[in-house]
Amino acid sequence: MRNRWLAPICILAMLAFSAAVYGRLPAIVPSHWGVDGQVNGTMSRTWGALFTPALATLVWLLMLVLPRIDPRHDSYAAFAGTLQLFVNILMLFLALLHVGMLGVALGWNIPMPRIVIAGVGLLFAALGNELGRIKPNWFVGIRTPWTLADPEVWRRTHRAGGRLFVAIGLLFVLAGALLPFELTAAIVLAGVAVILVFSFGYSYLAWRQLAKGAAGR
Repeated sequence: MRNRWLAPICILAMLAFSAAVYGRLPAIVPSHWGVDGQVNGTMSRTWGALFTPALATLVWLLMLVLPRIDPRHDSYAAFAGTLQLFVNILMLFLALLHVGMLGVALGWNIPMPRIVIAGVGLLFAALGNELGRIKPNWFVGIRTPWTLADPEVWRRTHRAGGRLFVAIGLLFVLAGALLPFELTAAIVLAGVAVILVFSFGYSYLAWRQLAKGAAGR
């Protein structure tokens, strides 16, 4: 899962799938689902066949560029495998979305809202499992003023945040599989809010604790 060739292979596979089914796609394909689980957004056949592969390509290229332009680029070597794993999982997720979106357009019975939420949950869980390995940098990880200011605050926040990401990710997977979509959407919004509040709150408290400890010496 950490192979650097998996991401471009996923992109090529998406393009190949688009080419294989393009002639059977309707003029308009679904592209977005509302909180009621119903399609509420569409795009043209051509754009539908190319949008997700194009998005995946941009994300892949961005992840190749970020380590080169980050002022803390030296730290990336310490978590290169973790970054590659996350990119690969994200590419697989986008490939799944691409096949599902075009599959729905072809008339396949695919519960896309559930797949999306479960997929996001797996992304969160996978990221959380590796979050503690990420070293201080400007682009990847939990970046608050306090984690960026102190490597120890970064370390503590990412270790604690990793456990939270895994727990919330697994909750998303279970909710996506078992609960009504309207309730699942509310759980997702609440979960994201919890992560945001935690990221700022925990990192600030950790920084404040360390600052008090240093002042007391």
